Amino acid sequence: REPRLERFEHRRQPRPARRSSAMTTAWSAAAAATGFAWAGPVGLGLGTVPVIVRRAQVRAEQRRRSDLLASGLAPTLQLVVGNLRIGRNLPAAIAEVVESSGEPLRSMLADVVAQARLGEPIDECFRRLAERENDRHLGVVASAIGLHARHGGSLVEILESVIETVREEDRLRRDIKSLTADGRLSAIVLMLMPPFALAFVSLFNPRYAEPLVTEPLGR
Repeated sequence: REPRLERFEHRRQPRPARRSSAMTTAWSAAAAATGFAWAGPVGLGLGTVPVIVRRAQVRAEQRRRSDLLASGLAPTLQLVVGNLRIGRNLPAAIAEVVESSGEPLRSMLADVVAQARLGEPIDECFRRLAERENDRHLGVVASAIGLHARHGGSLVEILESVIETVREEDRLRRDIKSLTADGRLSAIVLMLMPPFALAFVSLFNPRYAEPLVTEPLGR
């Protein structure tokens, strides 16, 4: 590929997470030392708290990003279709709706437009974007655009079919999420009760759970 495209892709790669990982490790060590001095051997388990919290935070951010992408893709594609109807080509239609899209879709489409201006096919741009975001809907969009580029046909009708599919799946996803909310909340409470109960007891009697660490049967 052209060197300028490779430089562009290198610039848009996310920063390494080494600093965040080092900070999490430091917090884990500090929490383990504090827990050992405060609650005895059981307190060493506090060292896992920063790691668990960080992983939960990363998963929550990924879910939030995925939800925003799923909810914003269909309206944005509808705007693209509207621009196609008035005679714009696909790159121009996408560039026209970039500013009216919300994040994270705005930055994604801006990347697609920038790559297209460097000579990359639009379907390849969307395919790489779908692989990077691990999003099936973006993969469907890439396939639809590639199908039109190879075999022709009405891109407006193809994208309208994609929009209808995305909207229906987004509606089903929201329905399932609301129907399973009680069960997911109960699961979280049940998982958190044992460690919190053990920590609460260890506050008043640090030696209560020592056999879990000092005795072979407890280990």
